[in-house]
Amino acid sequence: MTSAVASGALRQFEHFAIDASRGAVLRDGETITLRPQSFRVLQYLVANPGRLISKEELFDRIWGEAVVTDDSLAQCLVDIRRALGDEGRHAVRTLPRRGYLFNARTVDTPAATQPPASAALSGTIRGAWFTAAILGLGTLLLAWWLLLRPESDSVERPAASPPVVAVLPFADFTAAGDRDYLALGLPEEIINSLTRVHGLRVISRTSSFLPQLGQQMTAREIGAQLGATHLLEGSIREHDGLLRITIQLIETNSGHHVWSETIDRRYGDILRVQSQVASAVAGLFQLTVMEPAESDTVIAPEDYTLYLRALHVLRSGEFAELGSAITTLEGVARRSPRFIPVRDLLTRSYLLQVYRGELSGTDVAQRVRTLAEEMLAIPSGSAGAHGALAALALKVENDLPAAAEHVTEALTQEPGNPRHLELAGELAYALEGFSSAVALHQGALDLDPFCTACYINQAQAYIAAGQPRQAEAAVRQVVERSRGGHLTLGLTKIMQGDFAGAQQIIDQTVPAKARKFQEFYQALLCHAQGEIACFRSLLERFEAENGESEAMRIAQLHAVGGDADAAFRWLARLRERNQMLLLTNLPDPLFDNLREDPRWQHMLVELGRAPQQLRQIAFDAEALLELR
Repeated sequence: MTSAVASGALRQFEHFAIDASRGAVLRDGETITLRPQSFRVLQYLVANPGRLISKEELFDRIWGEAVVTDDSLAQCLVDIRRALGDEGRHAVRTLPRRGYLFNARTVDTPAATQPPASAALSGTIRGAWFTAAILGLGTLLLAWWLLLRPESDSVERPAASPPVVAVLPFADFTAAGDRDYLALGLPEEIINSLTRVHGLRVISRTSSFLPQLGQQMTAREIGAQLGATHLLEGSIREHDGLLRITIQLIETNSGHHVWSETIDRRYGDILRVQSQVASAVAGLFQLTVMEPAESDTVIAPEDYTLYLRALHVLRSGEFAELGSAITTLEGVARRSPRFIPVRDLLTRSYLLQVYRGELSGTDVAQRVRTLAEEMLAIPSGSAGAHGALAALALKVENDLPAAAEHVTEALTQEPGNPRHLELAGELAYALEGFSSAVALHQGALDLDPFCTACYINQAQAYIAAGQPRQAEAAVRQVVERSRGGHLTLGLTKIMQGDFAGAQQIIDQTVPAKARKFQEFYQALLCHAQGEIACFRSLLERFEAENGESEAMRIAQLHAVGGDADAAFRWLARLRERNQMLLLTNLPDPLFDNLREDPRWQHMLVELGRAPQQLRQIAFDAEALLELR
């Protein structure tokens, strides 16, 4: 495929510029990063100025033998013209039934010349999923930054305001465009390494990798969405058999590029890049990074590639391949006994299998404990080991004292890890410390502002604390960020006595698989309005149609309706079928009518969840919050 702009060169036109090193258009003080295919179309047009190019030629040169529709090319042209703006739209002309013509006057800018501040340093906008992160600082580059760079070039910041960095996905500009496992996997590993930089806050992957952040947004807008002061972004492409990585650090408030570099690496030479990046960023912000021992990250390059591919499968939600990905990870773990990330990923995968009913609690306990022992044997693996043991104790073994001990140790070592904070919030909820649960989930949200699970857990804590208005606000965040949550929003309306608002929410069209939940909330609304016949009719139908699969909700409806005997019968079935689901929902106020019943008290004692038992568990949530 012909490239119009040599890698690292800037092509300047009358009203815009094209930067091939970043796959971007520079216009009106903004850097607009195009989707890879759109940028390739633009590059090809620019390489052939004044020549009529047919649709068939573009299909052949850009997509090769891949089968694509006219819509794919049309969308690329929409992207290009949107990026070029009103002044540059005439640059790409469409000649009906003939093809396309690039018609713009060119002024070349050498690669070494810094683009004008109004164009290159004012902002950044990126296409969905593709604006990228930092990779691959070599030893000489690192030395240059940490030892030779003048003090005046370091990032200035107020002492009381720590920098907050969001690492964005890589843009994959490789010829085949099939390096997603690198474009998404390496930035995640960089995020993990950056959490070891003391004094630096790092936005979680679940927020910084969201596709909605790429809808032609500026650096300032992305920073505002994520609460980030700086973005790390870049791209990967192939050049003479090497992986060419363009990296840059952007200050979100001004859009200025604080630093950028282009380097080349062999595919087998991407190992340990993340720790080098962490050291470089620490130097830029004059902070300290706690590096793992060199032997902690020893892994063969081919195994590291396998690890990244498995990570991509798990992150993409392709659960049909979950088993094969886990098998791959287990092989990597055997061959790389001191590689911590693969053990952390295996732990989360095993817990996912328990949730999906594919692995028993006994099996997962044995596997997670073995992985934790291996991590504890490595100096830098301690926090991950304690996090794994905390999750096991809370989610599988119902051992709250152990969960408290391990999550406290994990947060003591990694106070900026949002996964640890979220787990601590779940523990506080189980201990019925609802205000602490709210605060801990907020701590996780400060680092991961698009974490829908954090908002859901926070809403549950508000509901249990009898604060439906605050719960509504949290659930609305879920509704805005995902396709779910609105039925729970109906519950918050019921709790506030806004029955008309609740009915309006419940009446919304839902997918077929969610209709049973619609009936559940409708039954709750009928009861709240005193329509007992309606409530009983819906309860009977819900029970008959769902049975064991919805034992918890059936028990809740019987509890709300005052039929304690039926509620306890269903609770017994739930305890036998899925005790962890019962434990997770014990604080739910829908069970309030049962709390004075001796059977409820007896069940709590058996489960280790009676108030007097919970008070014996040492867990200082306030101290953990002060660590942040």
